[in-house]
Amino acid sequence: MDSQANVRARAIFLCEQTGLIPPHELPDFATELLVLGYDAPSLRELAGLPTGDRADSADMWNVVRDELSVRHEDDEEAARFLLKYWAREIIEGRIDLLPGARLMYRVGWFALGQPMELHELVNLLDVWDEMPQRRDQTASELLDFVRKLLDHES
Repeated sequence: MDSQANVRARAIFLCEQTGLIPPHELPDFATELLVLGYDAPSLRELAGLPTGDRADSADMWNVVRDELSVRHEDDEEAARFLLKYWAREIIEGRIDLLPGARLMYRVGWFALGQPMELHELVNLLDVWDEMPQRRDQTASELLDFVRKLLDHES
């Protein structure tokens, strides 16, 4: 498995851990993990659940974690990883700027205790919502923020 697959798999597990993935979507992510090269009996079973039969997805996900020996990470560690992950996804064009910035806010702001390093992100998202006439400029500033965050984290 290449490092990109490992990074994506870690992001999937941390997104579930931090509440970004609702239980009914877990079978879709189980399928993605299989495609990435992960395998376990419960992972195959979870990936095969039909859309209308996903009530036990969260319990099965815990079995998947156990079978793959994927530990739950510290909340701060998870938030810092996901901030950097979403920033890279934005820079590399795999996710659009605004949804990515909103994910960064959602995963980092409260989990990290409203850190100074994210104040600019929060302010720019407020400007985006409150001043539609400045959206081009705000998008440019958001992209600069994401780049600075990645540079700072590297």
